[in-house]
This record gives sequence, C-alpha cells and structure tokens, in this order.
Amino acid sequence: MSNDKRDLGEDRSIFVNTHPHINPSVQKVRHFFSAKEGQFASAIEGYNTVVIVSNLAGTAGAAMAPAACAIASRSATVISFAIMPFGFEKERHFAAGVALRRVRAASHSTIVADNGALSDNNPDLSFEECISLLNSALADVAASVAAKGAGPDLNILATGRASLDGPLRDPLSMLFSGATEIGRAVVYVMGGDKLSLGALDDIASCARGVFGQDGATEVLLSVEPAGGSAQTRVHVVASAPSKTRFDRYDPLGEVIPADSHLDWDEPDSAPEMGLAAVAAAVAIPAME
Repeated sequence: MSNDKRDLGEDRSIFVNTHPHINPSVQKVRHFFSAKEGQFASAIEGYNTVVIVSNLAGTAGAAMAPAACAIASRSATVISFAIMPFGFEKERHFAAGVALRRVRAASHSTIVADNGALSDNNPDLSFEECISLLNSALADVAASVAAKGAGPDLNILATGRASLDGPLRDPLSMLFSGATEIGRAVVYVMGGDKLSLGALDDIASCARGVFGQDGATEVLLSVEPAGGSAQTRVHVVASAPSKTRFDRYDPLGEVIPADSHLDWDEPDSAPEMGLAAVAAAVAIPAME
C-alpha cells in the first residue's frame, strides 16, 4: 500500500490516491487511506496471521501502519515490522515515534529495524548500503518469525555486514545502541546449515556469554538456509522490556506510561474541507 505508484507492483497492490496534494502530510495521507480500509480488510480476510512491514520514516508508513495494524488485529494475529528513521532525519522522529506507539498497541508482536543505530555503528556505509542491509535482514527473519512467533515486548532487529570474523560484533553494537536491557534473544544464522558445528558453537557461546551471564536472558540459536545468497549472515532479534531510544522520539512517551492509551483513540487525520465548509464552520451570527 502506498500513495506513490512507483512503490507498487502490478498484483494485489492498494494505491491510496492523494491527488491533488503534491507533498501530503502524515495526517492527510491517513485521511485518504480511510477510503481504502474496506479494500484492505477484504485483502487480508481469511488469514490467521498478518505480517505488516512499514517504513515509519516515510509519510505513507507513518500514516497507514497504525490503521492497518488496528484493522488486521480485529480478525488475525498481527506481527508488525517497523523501520525507523536515520539519526539525521530529526524532522521525522516525532511522527515515527507516535506511529510506533500505535503500531505496538495494535500488534501482537512488534519488531523494529533502526536505520539510526545501523548507521551510527557503521558510519562508512552509504545510504543505499544501509537500506540494503536492513531489507535483507527483514526478508531473512520475517518468515521464521511469522511461523514461530515473537515475544509481546518491543523486539529489536539488529544486523550488520556479513562476516565470519566476529559475526556478532555488528549486530550486538547495533542492538545495544537501541536498548540497555534484553529479555530474550534469538540469533539467526542464515546459511548456518553450511557452517561447521564448531563455528555454530562459537556463535552460540558468544551470544550466551553476552546475554545470559546471569541466567535472566533466554538465548536461542536459529540455523536457517541462506536462500539465494552465498554469504553467511547473522541477525539478532531481541526483546527490550525497558525503555529504548524510540521513547525519546515521541515526547509524550516520557509522560504517558507505555501501557496507557494516548488521549485520543483514533489516529489523527486531516480530512478535506472546501472553502464553503470552512466558512460555515467559522460563521458568526449577526447581532440583532
């Protein structure tokens, strides 16, 4: 689903037409999406699990993801993947933070991929390389998470460049940039079926040494096929029961407890209003 036809394929796409607005706001796109809610509900009818992937750094993602998750949760288990903005995209942090809170409230499990943490720990990566790494990680773990499930806490997806020389170094650096406390961690070794048992044992021992020293953190190892890639890739999906960097994106998150609702039940939108409607809304009766 998108308000930009360039994002969409030929089949099973939902185009949200925001014409004549050239650069619509999050609230404006959300209003236009309301006209497509019935089409979206029909598209997911009959499914027990719905996986929603959204780029909350973009206008379309921040606008549509909360509403889409709320609609899907009425009839299915919702697993949401949310991509957060880069650190330098300060103007997008607030909308992304508010959208993430609503996505979490309407999802049974939420997994966050943070462009900001990835770029902070790999400053030499280009914009396109960061996007490519996160897209690859999302594709790698989405099917497994949908099949096996994930915890109800906010979960953080951490990844890095493919390397057998310290394969957990980049994912761990990215992970602890976003959260200081970990409750459960799953280490995904893509292409691990081709690694020696000794190499897998080293990865598992390293993860348990980092996460499970006090026995409070559950650490699981998932060995998955590498798909079409010849490289072995390592990703970590870890639950973050405490506050994360994303709480600072939405200042309300520092005031309103995480288990409380926002002041309004439905996400705010900006409906179309003609001049006649505006004039009628502000008309003042003449005094006698």
